[in-house]
Amino acid sequence: MTEVREARAAYDRARADARALVARRRAELGKAIAEARDNGTTQTEILKDMKRSREQIRSFEQAYRNWLRDHPGESLD
Repeated sequence: MTEVREARAAYDRARADARALVARRRAELGKAIAEARDNGTTQTEILKDMKRSREQIRSFEQAYRNWLRDHPGESLD
């Protein structure tokens, strides 16, 4: 039974690690979108390039703002 518990714990850690990685990459994408918009790229151009909806583009940007709020002083670079 110990092996089952250890395997389950490893599985749970892997899922948590995966969620953290996806959240970080989503924030990085949001940062890239925000920077592109700051440099004059229109939302329409971003939408066309990424083939995503306006709502999805905004959600990526929000993920970046959330990252900044939740990880003060931590860089995405």
